[in-house]
Amino acid sequence: MTPSISARALACGYQSRAVLSDVRFDLLPGSVVALLGPNGSGKSTLLKTLAKTLPILSGEVSVEGEGLAAIGYRDLARRLAFVPQQESHVFAFTVQEVVLMGRLPHSDRLRETAEDLRVAREAMRAADCLHLADRPVTELSGGEGQRVLIARALAQETRLLLLDEPTSHLDVAHQVTVGRLLRDLAASGYAVLVAVHDLNWASMFADSGLLLHQGRVTLDAPMDAILAHDALESAYGVRFNMIVDPQGVVRVYPEVRLETHESHAV
Repeated sequence: MTPSISARALACGYQSRAVLSDVRFDLLPGSVVALLGPNGSGKSTLLKTLAKTLPILSGEVSVEGEGLAAIGYRDLARRLAFVPQQESHVFAFTVQEVVLMGRLPHSDRLRETAEDLRVAREAMRAADCLHLADRPVTELSGGEGQRVLIARALAQETRLLLLDEPTSHLDVAHQVTVGRLLRDLAASGYAVLVAVHDLNWASMFADSGLLLHQGRVTLDAPMDAILAHDALESAYGVRFNMIVDPQGVVRVYPEVRLETHESHAV
């Protein structure tokens, strides 16, 4: 099986400093992979490099077997969709207009087609924002805006999806909705790489994970193995307690000792 995206000896970051080095992994169709690591570990930097919004410092990235450097931006937008953490909107486009922007790689027309509208509305329905279609994006909450960005990416109709903390602004119900959506996309052949902070969300919805720490990928393994590994505690700087819930899902909780008022008594 040809990987949807591959990295070999990849260094990424900025001209003034490298954030990650010697990154190596394959992302296969039909899988959801969680990109894990503490703040500042390089999750966003890696995703932006794979999406070609940051230049590669050294090494190689290939998309569907073709070198990223040789793929034009329009062609790449037909193969790969990227959902950023957030996006500032200056103009009061409606939600539907923003989602229709995801159709631009597929169109040479000045106006959207009936097919564009159909795809956009299906994408909004999948991301649970169809009821917001006529709302200006400047009037949305953070969670609503995040769902619009996901819908726009779905409207691109790619088979490779990169998401940067898509659940960070969402309530619990919509976190589950997004997780189920990503699982459904993987079942239909998508390859999904998603940066997340919630380890238990990753345990529920991801097949495997990439753990970033100290400028490298320190683990590339199934989620169960990552959650049980000592490297997880080293990366996050806390001790974890691990349990298996009644559904067989591995969960971890930081070991926290709360100070009592008595401990401060003189």
